[in-house]
Amino acid sequence: MDPVLIGLLSIIALLVLIMLGVPVAYALGGLGILGLYFLVGFQGAIGHLASAAYGMSAQYAWAVCPLFIAIGNLAGMADITTESFSAARKWMGRLPGGLAMATCLASGAFAACSGSTVANAAIFTPLALPEMLKAGYSKRLSVGCIAAAGTFAAMIPPSITMVIYGVITGEPIGKLLVAGVIPGLLTVVVYLGSIYIRVKRNPDLAPMPDLAATWREKFASLKGTWSIFVVFLTMMGGIYAGWFAPSAAGAAGAFATLVIITLKRRLTWSGLKDVSLDVMMVTSTLFLIIIGGSLFGRFWVMSGLITEAADWVIGLPVPPLAIILMFMFSFIILGCFLDPPSMMVITLPLVYPIVTKLGYDGVWFGILMVKTTEIAVITPPVGFNAYVVHAAAGGKVKLEDVFAGVAPFVIIEFLILALLIAFPQITLWLPNTME
Repeated sequence: MDPVLIGLLSIIALLVLIMLGVPVAYALGGLGILGLYFLVGFQGAIGHLASAAYGMSAQYAWAVCPLFIAIGNLAGMADITTESFSAARKWMGRLPGGLAMATCLASGAFAACSGSTVANAAIFTPLALPEMLKAGYSKRLSVGCIAAAGTFAAMIPPSITMVIYGVITGEPIGKLLVAGVIPGLLTVVVYLGSIYIRVKRNPDLAPMPDLAATWREKFASLKGTWSIFVVFLTMMGGIYAGWFAPSAAGAAGAFATLVIITLKRRLTWSGLKDVSLDVMMVTSTLFLIIIGGSLFGRFWVMSGLITEAADWVIGLPVPPLAIILMFMFSFIILGCFLDPPSMMVITLPLVYPIVTKLGYDGVWFGILMVKTTEIAVITPPVGFNAYVVHAAAGGKVKLEDVFAGVAPFVIIEFLILALLIAFPQITLWLPNTME
């Protein structure tokens, strides 16, 4: 059988297995081994299994992933979320939609310590939702804001999503992380403006609560946010200045967070145990997906499918930008059914070579892909953040309220994505200054 045909059949088989509920890591790994068996025989397939498992997991760049996960968990122990929400509430409380805006600001601040969108959404639901409902806020605005703001952690560094992209494609992880700063801040600002406009036009969405604070109280509340700036500047300042490689920056950030917890007297053995177990569970799950994807990617390369597909796409009689838009649309559709790591592992071996052959910057394209993952985790039917918020709400809202609430924010995300495509310098200006 023609190797390229075998590669095409593997795509259909993968979609069938995913729809049947087979875990993505096992579907990718199993099909990869089976495909390699048809191409190079049993011994060759087993040899690729061993080399893929070692070759992917032994890359030093992966060391930053457990460190970033640990920083997020340790930041939760330090009660950074409560302090940042309290400060944002004092500054935004008297504005139209102030509590929702405070949630966005606090979520953006916590994103500077956490690389997980799911963690952001899970932490802020019990923290901010009761306050907004008590103030008479619309349920849909409340839960939609929390779920959508949780996606900030994918763009604002430290971002595990960017690390995965960097390792798979070979793009410099430090530049990717720095490139996410301006698009991340832009997203926060646009969210704040959209909430203000929506509530100004329809005050029933968010009645004005009695949350007046003096200027003295506002500035005093900022003392609780110092730890966020310490952790963020330790990592990103070191990367930007060239003092740290990303892995070393992750270690420095984790150490800084540990010191902060100790100074705040929140360090406990049980807490460290929970953090360690969570880091191991998340990292192990990620590695299973990456190893399975590596096997599947090797099979695609050896079958010739990637070369054939790249030549076919590049030869299409359409502008290169139309191909980029096609990829963005595909990512958003796939992201509705797959978690971000799985989607990236499946698509990047095929898509990234095409993008670079078309002459586009790999860092710019990485930020676009991260933005599509932000959109994917809040869109049905498998919007992970929406389900997390619904579960964490403890029955206070219905799932349809969450999806209806995030709909306006999805539109905003599409507008921001369009800006990033139309003006690449929004993404590339800051990392280019590193040179």
